[in-house]
Amino acid sequence: MKKLALGLTAAAALLAISAATATAPASAAPIIIRDTVTSPIFETGVPHDCRPGVTGTIVGTDVLSFQSIETPEGFHIHGTTVDTARIDWSDGTFALVHSVDHFSFNAVGHGTTVFTEGHTDSGDFFSAAGVFEFRATFHEIAHFTVTNGVVRADVNKGHFHFFGDC
Repeated sequence: MKKLALGLTAAAALLAISAATATAPASAAPIIIRDTVTSPIFETGVPHDCRPGVTGTIVGTDVLSFQSIETPEGFHIHGTTVDTARIDWSDGTFALVHSVDHFSFNAVGHGTTVFTEGHTDSGDFFSAAGVFEFRATFHEIAHFTVTNGVVRADVNKGHFHFFGDC
């Protein structure tokens, strides 16, 4: 799910960069766009992090909600991506997964753009009979600043937490 969320966030950032390069007349009113895009999630062959050789099929929904604001001074976009899905594993077990990304992108002129993303994944894992086995969560924060072509990346190392026996 992280790959999908990053892809959507990257697409939003590219949209922001292209819009930021357009110049509006000084007296122009801000251009505000709000939208929600819902996409299906489907992937096979997903590896199980705790059970070598077990793979799964993930089916779910990705919902991207955002707002962009363009003014003569620059461009700002922020939003949230929420993924909700189920993974059916080849050994008959299953997982209910949830992912949330909060992101913002600013291109305010003067040669500087800033992108920030907070990410959380969680999954509840169950036996084939539906008995809870364990919960896994992952947290990460990324912050990128580009000033006059120089990139500075601050990525908090991801933190995994397991509740129960993986």
